Amino acid sequence: MKQASLLPARDQVAEILRKAIFTGELQRGQELTQEKIAEELGTSRMPVREAFQILDREGILTIQKRRAIVQGLTIEDIVDHLEIRGMLEGEAAARANLKGKEFEGIKLALEKSEKAALSMDVLSYVSANESFHRAIWAASGSSRLENFLNYLWNGFPPHLPALLPQQIKRSISEHQDIVKAICEGTPDEARITMTHHIGRSIDDLIKHHKEIDSDGKTT
Repeated sequence: MKQASLLPARDQVAEILRKAIFTGELQRGQELTQEKIAEELGTSRMPVREAFQILDREGILTIQKRRAIVQGLTIEDIVDHLEIRGMLEGEAAARANLKGKEFEGIKLALEKSEKAALSMDVLSYVSANESFHRAIWAASGSSRLENFLNYLWNGFPPHLPALLPQQIKRSISEHQDIVKAICEGTPDEARITMTHHIGRSIDDLIKHHKEIDSDGKTT
């Protein structure tokens, strides 16, 4: 795992560990200790301990005193998580269409993601992609829906572009379709295009996960 450049918060440490588990860097049954993870990430044990607790609640780790055992992520976990996110993000897109008040924020977020995609700046695209989705959540006008989606976004590695940079072009095309549906289409069209976008992500993630299982590495 890469060392953290700044003292990370518990959520940042949890995200690093989730990604390491998803990519196979941390294997099912592997034992983790607060001391070792804190040393690798260049932080204190406190955020590591709190990250262990977060991942224990999510079922990704099992805590045993000051250590944790990796439970891993099954394909069924991935599909279930993202299908639920897809349903809620589809609803957010439909509500954004009905509200019709925050289109400028969504369009600006799309422009930023397009610029990052053109330069193939993966890290910038990961950030812009998150901003794009969050702009739609905000435009839904439902703080409760936004909170649920925030939990789901943080609860599973959403950084597919970092894992599979080659899919950025396809993602941008889908984002453009989503914005068109929200701004010019019907609520049903907005819901369908967003759900399709998340569904395609499910297919890509499953394929990537199977490649890890069969080869022991990403391809």
